[in-house]
Amino acid sequence: MKKIFKENFLLIFIFALISFNPAFAIEEVELNSSEKSKKEILADDVVTLDETIDGDATSDVLFDDDLDDMDFKLFLEKTFAQKKAIKFDRGPINEISGELRFQGINGFENSDGNFSSTYPFDINAVVESKFGENKYRFFTEYAFTRNVEDLDNHFFGKFSNLYIERKINDNNKIRVGVSRSPIGLEGSMSSFALPFARRAQISREFGDAISTGISLIGKKDYFEYNIGGYTSTRFTQGFKDGAEVISRIGFRPFYKQEGSYFRNLKFYTGADIGHRGENYGVLSAAATYEYKKFLMNFEYAYADGSNGDYFNPNKRQGFFTTVGWNFTPKLQLLARYDYFNRNMDDSGDVNHEYSVGLNYFVFKQRLKFMLNYVYSNNEKNHTNKNGIYFVTQFYI
Repeated sequence: MKKIFKENFLLIFIFALISFNPAFAIEEVELNSSEKSKKEILADDVVTLDETIDGDATSDVLFDDDLDDMDFKLFLEKTFAQKKAIKFDRGPINEISGELRFQGINGFENSDGNFSSTYPFDINAVVESKFGENKYRFFTEYAFTRNVEDLDNHFFGKFSNLYIERKINDNNKIRVGVSRSPIGLEGSMSSFALPFARRAQISREFGDAISTGISLIGKKDYFEYNIGGYTSTRFTQGFKDGAEVISRIGFRPFYKQEGSYFRNLKFYTGADIGHRGENYGVLSAAATYEYKKFLMNFEYAYADGSNGDYFNPNKRQGFFTTVGWNFTPKLQLLARYDYFNRNMDDSGDVNHEYSVGLNYFVFKQRLKFMLNYVYSNNEKNHTNKNGIYFVTQFYI
């Protein structure tokens, strides 16, 4: 326990030193460089259902024009909506930035008359640097609060990201190191980017995984892709279990058709094929759609063995669909149906979840509040559960 405390304390100290030490010339970097009008922002700059987050993906924060004489709102902006960065005019390092990310979930659940309340929370430290004329990017995210008691190496088990990227051109980059596996829509997302308090069932069973490997990430015309080879051992615990190949390809057939109803329609296909004691394979197909203030998605996945957080040899399948409406760029209403067959060889082992969510984005994902209601029904156990969840999230 003392060893873990010392390691965490050292990371906090390093993070604080490079992020907030007044001896450095720290520049507040405004993340929104868009010249769109407010009308255009209302139509286009909303949080979508396939938005992932690591470092640069937080660069579209909205700002009001009338903050100069509003001290409290200006304080919120400078505290939460702007990341702090150290920029260098000379030398190999171009920029270093850092932040702490917090997410807390108040949960109130009633399962067949048994009431319980929980408050799990995540505190993550993020450090990002760009060097080599901004061609290289180092990104690390350390989850202080992750439970790693069942892992061999507790220190490395808390890394959600620890990688270096090499920019090949404006559309392609190579990533080497530890990152979230690109398995499915929500399996690819950081917990800080999820549209609901929890991932959909296929995402948390098949795709909630941290892997070590190398991948090619990019886009070309109608396509976007994330293809890589990884170790099947999770949470930075070595290379002892085997290897896997993960691919996720998106296709946007109407993206060049300005004004089309289907311009933001995307189709995805994905595969996770590997070995961890036994061979396993997960195949998925998904679609996302946006039109003005309307959002929706759908994803189906089939697994003949899977390797999310842990290996599971069963044949399983499931799907979910979400519909949403953005009243404003800040206020979003979502509804979801989620089906999951936990064991296709065991008739009736099916769980249904019905969710409604209200999201309020003060500064996109950097400061947001979420309210969820979830009703779940298990056919095999004949159990019903109601849950209400309130999420507070911020970056500083």
